[in-house]
Order: sequence, then C-alpha cells, then structure tokens
Amino acid sequence: MRRVFPVIALLALVACDQSGFGVGGRASAKDSVAALNAQLAEAKAVAAQQDSLMQGFTQTTKLLDDIDKELSTVKGLKSHLPLDVKNESGTTDPKAAYRASLLGKVQEVTKLLSESRARVQTLSKRNTALQGKIAEYEQTITTLQSMIDRQKTEIAELTGKVDSLTTANTQLAATNAAMGDTVTQLRRDANTVYYVVGTKKELMAKGIIVEEGSKFLFFGHKALVPARTLDPSAFTPMNKWSDLPITLHIPDRPFKVVSRQDPSLIEQVKTADGKPTGVLHVTKPAEFWATSKFLIIVEG
Repeated sequence: MRRVFPVIALLALVACDQSGFGVGGRASAKDSVAALNAQLAEAKAVAAQQDSLMQGFTQTTKLLDDIDKELSTVKGLKSHLPLDVKNESGTTDPKAAYRASLLGKVQEVTKLLSESRARVQTLSKRNTALQGKIAEYEQTITTLQSMIDRQKTEIAELTGKVDSLTTANTQLAATNAAMGDTVTQLRRDANTVYYVVGTKKELMAKGIIVEEGSKFLFFGHKALVPARTLDPSAFTPMNKWSDLPITLHIPDRPFKVVSRQDPSLIEQVKTADGKPTGVLHVTKPAEFWATSKFLIIVEG
C-alpha cells in the first residue's frame, strides 16, 4: 500500500491542474504534467526499490527460519532465551524476541562447538598417547613373534635331531640286541659240550668210534678212537658249567673214556658200601673240556 499511495496522489494533482486552468494557462499545465511525470517515474523507482527490499526481507526471514530450524536440530541445545522482549515503547516485540531467540541459539551452538572442540583436543591428546602405547605394543608383539618364529625353527631343528637320535638309538638298540643275542649264542655255543654213553658195538654202529692200528696173530694192536667227523645230533648236549651228572647205562660195569678228556677228572658216585652207582661228575670242567667238547664213554 505504501508504494500505491504516491501514484494516486500524483494522478489527483494532475487532474486538479487540468481542470483549474483555462486556455491561457495550458502552457503552465504542460509544465505541470511534465513535472508530475517526473514525480511519477521517481515514485515508480521508489516502488521498485520497495519491492526489492520486501523481497530481500522475505528471503532474509525465510533464511532465518531455516537457520532456526537447523539450530533446533542440534543435539544438546537448551531452552535458554526470553520470549517476551520489549521495544523502546515498552510493548512486546515478537520480531525482536524471535531475533533474540535465534541469537541465543547461535550463541549456544557456538558454546557447544567450543566444548566439542575442547573434547576433540583432549581426545586427540589421549589418542596420541594411546597411539604411542599401541606402537609400543605392536613392537613388543613383533619382537615376541620373531622370538616365537626363531624358537619354532630351533624346535624343528631339535626335533630333527631328536628323531635322528631316536632312529640311531633304535638302530643301536637293535644292534645291541643282536650283539647280545650273538654273544649269548656264542657263550651258549662255547659252554655247550656233548657226551654219549654206549657199548663198543653200539658206538661203532653209529660211526662215533672206530678202530685204528693193525694186529696179526699175537702181534700188533688196535685201539678205539673217536671218528674223524662227529655229528652233534648223535650226542646229548649239556652246559659244561651246570654240573649235570652223566649216567651210565650199566652201573656195575667198568667204563672207558675213548675221547681225549682226562679220565682222572671224572668222579663216580658210590654207595655207602663202596659200590658204583653209575652216576659220573666232572670235577674240573674247564680243564676237562679243554681238550675236546665231545665226550665218548664206552661201557663194558
């Protein structure tokens, strides 16, 4: 309405001027019209400026509303501003109250921003210290990992050595066992002796003894001797250190040692009245069996 009023006033003045002059005053009327046209143009320019100002005011108001809405969404923003703001005349000014409210919100947001910035700085300091600890922990972990890897390598090497030693020990144990068996067998073989008891006829039939020498009429002599090759399976085996008795088949008959052992080292057990029992014992085994491991006794 403010921009319309000057235009209407100017049109009224033009009408008054045109009706108040006669023919003689037409020249001055033309001057008045020109002046009025100039004033009208000026009024239009003022009206255009007013329109521009109104548009700016509207946009500013909308911008303030948008800012207020955005500020209202800030988390932690408090209710802080007086809504009843008085102007110079002492009456309530809603626009001033709105501006004060908006200014209060801006100040509150600024305060929140400062507090947030302070917290960020504190957290940054803490984060720096934490980063230092994390770097230290990572270095410790790296050192421990290197140690573990090195120990794994050493354990693998030791495991290989243990496996090699275990294999060698197993082989050595097997070798020792074989050697033990061999030694046992050698000892058994060394201590095993053989004897056989029988009549001349029986032993000759088995090829254990033979006669050597010649005899013609009453001259010459034939002796019983062990065969050149003796079969152990034809004898009875025994351990020369076991002191097992050798039993004759015919106790009360004399016997003769045909093999190379010393007969004096054989002792025959007798009864209480001095009769032979047919049980023979070797008194000195080492000396007795030194000459031969085959004992041949001929009965009768």
